[in-house]
Amino acid sequence: MEKCTWTTIPSLIKKGDVVGLAALTVSNLPAALLASLIEHYDQHQEPKHLTMMMANDVSSRGLAIELDDFVARHMVDRVIMSIMTASPRTAQAIKNNELEAYFLPQGVIATHYRQTNAITPGVITKIGLNTHIDPRYQGGRINAKTTSSLVSFLNIDGEDFLHYQLPPLDVALLRGTFADEQGNIYMDEEAHLGESYSLALNAKANGGTVIVQVKAIVDNSQRNPNHVYIPGSLIDYVYVVEDTSYHRQVVQTPYQPTLSGQARIDTIPECPLPFSVRKLMLRRAAQFLNVGDTISIGYGINNELTNLLHEEHVNDLVQPIMDIGIFGGFIGSREHFGMNYNSDVRMRHELTWDYIYNGGVSIALMSFAEVDQHGHVNVSYFGNRMNGCGGFIDISQSVQKVILTGTLIAGSKLSIEDQRLSVVEEGHTQKFVETVRNIDFNASYAKSLNQEVYFVTDRAVFELQEAGLTLIEVAPGLDIEQDIIAQMGFTPQISPHLKQMDASMYQPHWGLLRQRIQSNKTV
Repeated sequence: MEKCTWTTIPSLIKKGDVVGLAALTVSNLPAALLASLIEHYDQHQEPKHLTMMMANDVSSRGLAIELDDFVARHMVDRVIMSIMTASPRTAQAIKNNELEAYFLPQGVIATHYRQTNAITPGVITKIGLNTHIDPRYQGGRINAKTTSSLVSFLNIDGEDFLHYQLPPLDVALLRGTFADEQGNIYMDEEAHLGESYSLALNAKANGGTVIVQVKAIVDNSQRNPNHVYIPGSLIDYVYVVEDTSYHRQVVQTPYQPTLSGQARIDTIPECPLPFSVRKLMLRRAAQFLNVGDTISIGYGINNELTNLLHEEHVNDLVQPIMDIGIFGGFIGSREHFGMNYNSDVRMRHELTWDYIYNGGVSIALMSFAEVDQHGHVNVSYFGNRMNGCGGFIDISQSVQKVILTGTLIAGSKLSIEDQRLSVVEEGHTQKFVETVRNIDFNASYAKSLNQEVYFVTDRAVFELQEAGLTLIEVAPGLDIEQDIIAQMGFTPQISPHLKQMDASMYQPHWGLLRQRIQSNKTV
C-alpha cells in the first residue's frame, strides 16, 4: 500500500479504463478521488473514453462530484448501472445516443465482481429472465448506440438462465473510514458497508488498481482485526482526504455516530406520516404482512413503511430490510432518506443479495410506474424520467409475495371525509395502460413461479390471478366504473367476491395494524 496525493491520483487512471464505484448518493462516495480526476481533466483533457460501473445511484444533489460531471465533459463512453434518479445530464446523453448505456439488476452488478475472474465465468442466474434484461427482449441496453451484449441466454439441463459477462475493472475507486499502517481498510463511520471488498477483488484479479479514500491512517495497535473490511493486500493506494467535505456520511450530515451503528437513539427521528391518501395506501399494503415477515423495503412510497410500523407499534412483529445491507431498526424516509437508525444487522451490500436470493426475504413492498392488462410492470421509465430498474427485478423474482403500491392515475387530487374517498380533480397520466413500454416484471413468469402478487392503489386493490389482473377491493365512496375502470387503459377482471376496503383506515388515527398482522387478515 502506498499513499497518494491529490495530484498523483489522475496518473493512476488511463484512457479507456473501466472504473468501478461502490456508493449510494454521497455515502461511500470517494468524492475527493473523483474531484481530482475532474480537476485534472479540466487542465489536461484526460482521462477520457472511460466506462463507469456502479450498482447504485451516485447522484449527490450537488454536494459532490458525480456521474453528470464526468458525462458533461465527455469523459465517459459507457455506463453500466442499475438506477439513476438524479443525473439529468447523463439521462439526456443517453437519449441523444452520446454514450453506451445499460440498466442491469442491482444485485447482479453487486455480486458479479466476485464471480468474474479467471476461475469463475461471471454470473449465471435466473434473475432478469423474461424482462427487458433478457437478450430475447432488450438485453438491458438502453439506447440505439448500445449494441454490444453483456447478457446471453443459456439453457442448462432444460432450465433457462441468463449469463452476465460484465467487463473486469481496471480501477476500483473506493472509500473507507480509516486505513491502518498495513493498508487494511475499516468502515467504522460509514452509513452502510457497500460492496467495496468485491470491487477490490475484481480489480486485483484483472491486474487492476485499487485506490481507497480514507479520513486518516491509524496505528495497527489501535484497531481490532475483526473490524477489517478490506485486507491491505488488496489495496494499492490510499488517499487521506484533506477536505472533510469530500467525505460526507450522508446527504444530510457530515457524520452522526447513530447512522453508522456506533450509537442508538431513544426516540423516533421522524414525526408520524401526515394523514393522506399516501398513508392510506401504506396502511392497506401493510395488512399483507404476517408475524415474523422479513420485508424488502423498496424506494418511493414504501420507503415510508417503517414510519407507519413504529406509529402502529408493530415494529416488533416484522423486520424491514434494505438491500444496501440494513436490517431492522428505523429506516429513514422523506427528508431523512438514507438515515437509518438502530439497525439489527449491517451487512455488506453483495452479501445482502446472497441473503435475498436464498429466500431470506418473505415479502417485498415495491412501487410501480406502469401496469398493463396482463399485469406486467414497468419501473424503469415514466414520462420523460429514466430511472432504471435498481433492485426491483432481483427482488421481485426472489420472493413469493410481492405487493406493488402506487396511485391509479398520476396527478389526481383525492379527498378523505367521513371515512370515504372522493375524487376532487382527475389526474393527467394513466398508470394502468394497455401495454407497458418496458417490462421489469413479467406477470406470466410470476405465475409460473406461483408468486402472490397484489397491486395496492389509492382507489382499489388488484390481484394477479390466472385470468389476469383482477379488481378485488374498492375504496369506500368511489364509483367503480367512473372512478376506477374509466381511468384505466383497459378493463380488468372483476372478482365475484369484490369488496370494499376497510373503512376504519380512513381516519387520522387507526391503531388496528397489530390486530391485522397477528390475525393474518388481509381485508
